[in-house]
Amino acid sequence: MRIVIPGGSGQVGTVLARDFHRAGHEVVVLSRTPAAAPWRVMQWDGENQGDWGEAIDGADAVINLAGRTVNCRYTPQNRASILNSRGDCC
Repeated sequence: MRIVIPGGSGQVGTVLARDFHRAGHEVVVLSRTPAAAPWRVMQWDGENQGDWGEAIDGADAVINLAGRTVNCRYTPQNRASILNSRGDCC
């Protein structure tokens, strides 16, 4: 299977990518700050079409982890920012 993980360069995405990769799946992580990994990592910004669109086309699964971190105090402002980041980024 080809599994694409937008926003997958953080802790959760890395664990998922590693496990899927070890199981023999093709893994593509989309990241604003790509770094070397045993799986494919592509630059993206979540707003502008780029080469990463081809990775999503025909993917067997897309696990969207993009958006503002939830590792913060849940003030009304932070909650709104978390929710908006998930709609605005994709």
